[in-house]
Amino acid sequence: MDVSSLIGSSSDAPTSGEHRMGTTIVGVCYDGGVVLAADSRTSTGMYVANRASDKISQLTDNVYVCRSGSAADTQVISDYVRYFLHQHTIQSGQPATVKVASNLVRLLAYQNKSMLQAGMIVGGWDKYEGGQIYSVPLGGTILRQPFAIGGSIKR
Repeated sequence: MDVSSLIGSSSDAPTSGEHRMGTTIVGVCYDGGVVLAADSRTSTGMYVANRASDKISQLTDNVYVCRSGSAADTQVISDYVRYFLHQHTIQSGQPATVKVASNLVRLLAYQNKSMLQAGMIVGGWDKYEGGQIYSVPLGGTILRQPFAIGGSIKR
């Protein structure tokens, strides 16, 4: 028996050849609010296009979104939702809730599901329900959870 068959070949080593990149996003609720986190590298295949990319976007003063998938797709969804929430705040005279923001993200993602590569986590705090996390994965469904993990893999 060959020893290399027991320990694996050198092609299995993480330092050889294949290197996978992608996005990791996380949202967690706790008693005082919400924590959102994301990695900061943007890759294009094997090439790291930007080492300091911001994958968390502010939608309102109290609602943020973590973005994964196509940067262009998630940025345009964030921009539209930010605009609609600003209009909502002006018309209603009240800040938008996390649930309203999440449902706008879901609506845009679902209505354009055949054209978008976007997975998002919406998190924030409002006076009605406190800290909240909503996961809006690829395809535009919505799930409220105490925590959410998402991302994308580039091969």
